[in-house]
Amino acid sequence: MNKKKGQVAIFIIVAIVVVSAILVFFLWARPIYLEERDVRFGFEGCVGDALEQGIGELEKNAGFVNTDFSYPYDGEDFVYLCYTNEYYKTCTVQVPFLKNNFDEELEIFMRDKIDSCYDNSLENLREQGYDVIAGEVDYNVEIEPGVVRIEIEAPTSIGAQRFVRFNVEVNSPVYEMVMIATSLLQFESKYGDSDISAINLLYPDYYIDKIKRGDGTTVYILEHKTMGNRFLFASRSLVWPAGYVFE
Repeated sequence: MNKKKGQVAIFIIVAIVVVSAILVFFLWARPIYLEERDVRFGFEGCVGDALEQGIGELEKNAGFVNTDFSYPYDGEDFVYLCYTNEYYKTCTVQVPFLKNNFDEELEIFMRDKIDSCYDNSLENLREQGYDVIAGEVDYNVEIEPGVVRIEIEAPTSIGAQRFVRFNVEVNSPVYEMVMIATSLLQFESKYGDSDISAINLLYPDYYIDKIKRGDGTTVYILEHKTMGNRFLFASRSLVWPAGYVFE
């Protein structure tokens, strides 16, 4: 009996020692791989915030970082995506591949943002005493149905750990809005006007607002009903001179 009691006591002591060692390890030793995982998420979070900002900026400018070819209406500038300055003619599409243009403009917007997120993340690690070796940063942006994705290649060594690629995704309806805008532009360039009722049936999750102006300009506002994203653009097509009488 005494022998069994002694074995139980030894088992309890060993268990206490093991638990204490684990607690010391996680609470005071702060293993480097846990720190590195947190830092990696911090970098991706910074890029994700910048990506959401970039999407919002481009949506209200029809996919452009900077443009001066626009129509002012209700306190906002609507970029012309289809335009003619002649009477009786349909407009010419200004951006033949709207999705590709959005991808390229978003990459331009993100360039400095990604570099800043990366540099700040590594600087924080160095201040904490980590041995950091930075690599050259390269990235690619793609808008896809329901999501905007950015893949970053940045070979980085943090202590004994090495990271190569980072993937960031942001939920966004911008792909669908670009497709809707492309369809409307096809109508404008071919017929001089668009039928939004048919497109509304195809995209029931969106409000499509079409506003005719006196100079022949049409402004379009696309808005996702639940997410609130808004894509703005303008068209000027098949304009009739003032006083023209249809027979």
